[in-house]
Amino acid sequence: MLFLKECKKILFSLTFVIYLVAVVGFYITQFRPDEREALEQPMPGLADYGTIAKEIPEILMPAAADGLLTEYLRGYYTAYPIGFIKKVKLSEKKSARIAEIITEITGISSQELDEFADFDEGGMTMMPDGNGGYMPVIKEAVLPEVHIPDTMTYEHFRELMHEADKIIGGGSQYADEYIIGNFSLVPKTYEDALADYQAMIEKDRVTGAYARLFCDYMGIVVSILPVFAAAALANADKKSRMEQLIYARKISSAKLIGTRFSALVITLTVPVILLAFMASGSISELYAQNNPDFWAIPTMTVYWLLPNILFSTALGMAMTEISSPLMAIFLQGVLWFGSVMSSTSLSGAIGRFTLVCRHNSLSDRDVFIENLSQFAFSRIFYTILALVMIALTTWIYSEKRKGGLHVISKDLIRKSKA
Repeated sequence: MLFLKECKKILFSLTFVIYLVAVVGFYITQFRPDEREALEQPMPGLADYGTIAKEIPEILMPAAADGLLTEYLRGYYTAYPIGFIKKVKLSEKKSARIAEIITEITGISSQELDEFADFDEGGMTMMPDGNGGYMPVIKEAVLPEVHIPDTMTYEHFRELMHEADKIIGGGSQYADEYIIGNFSLVPKTYEDALADYQAMIEKDRVTGAYARLFCDYMGIVVSILPVFAAAALANADKKSRMEQLIYARKISSAKLIGTRFSALVITLTVPVILLAFMASGSISELYAQNNPDFWAIPTMTVYWLLPNILFSTALGMAMTEISSPLMAIFLQGVLWFGSVMSSTSLSGAIGRFTLVCRHNSLSDRDVFIENLSQFAFSRIFYTILALVMIALTTWIYSEKRKGGLHVISKDLIRKSKA
């Protein structure tokens, strides 16, 4: 009975309507275009088949050396230690060791590095187009000329890059799991494109590839919007003064919080699952001759997206109980934005603590499989973290019903005023 009442409150709330509109809108605008036309087997002789990450030392080594050199000269390093972007400034001792690594790789001494005055990081810039306006132009970086000695083996080079990553703090573009994707992208050949297509048809049974794409799109919205619904529901009792009535009832705090959490998770998950079934039906019809796996998209949706909904909901409930709805939304917003912006690649760049996992491609199955253990860890991690936060919420709620935390907060307010 209590569960149904909580579900009714959620379903008839404005935040749920907004959630529903956003989820369906994202599905229609982002994923629906991929349902309209089946992919065809690539034909030989095309000018462009896209790019692919391949471990080619002759390409990777100079590109990674240039990357490390650029970051040393600009004075800070970009890393994603727990899935969120971080600009790292090193101590003098650590910076000196990076300089030694650069010297060993390139032969450029630390004195030459420090005296290099023409450094320009390059990148995208705006230049006059000759018609009174401006156009984006890629500006080449200005760096000391790099010559990797013949005595430098690829194995030792990777060891030095691994050490550089550890000095930076982990999660840098030189980390073992990122370095190939960052510094060894090459044009796909016809054979590469054909292998990708065959993997989608035979190994993924079509819908496996579309499942990753569906979860990539939907993961962006379901990783942030549930916090609004959770915070609004928890705050509604405070505004209507229902808290005092609930505090007086015999129902246990664990049952109340658990029921509310379950109601939120189920009502927020069901629309996504229904969309997954719709997507599966459309793709199965589109590729009927290829014997697609109808259950792949709904199943992947549960594994991939449910942890995001659990975490966002739990954080919303916990932070609203601890502080306020605004604090819950702000904190989840920071985590969500950091995770989305930290993606070093839209295909397969998944770390152990990645909140919003990305794989915005119907190909690159091998890249995803390589990161499968990382993916599984992140899904389990956020599921457990959500349950821990709900346990914390239950304890706080229970203490408030006893009056304990209210007394503490009042004492702190008196002390701060004094």
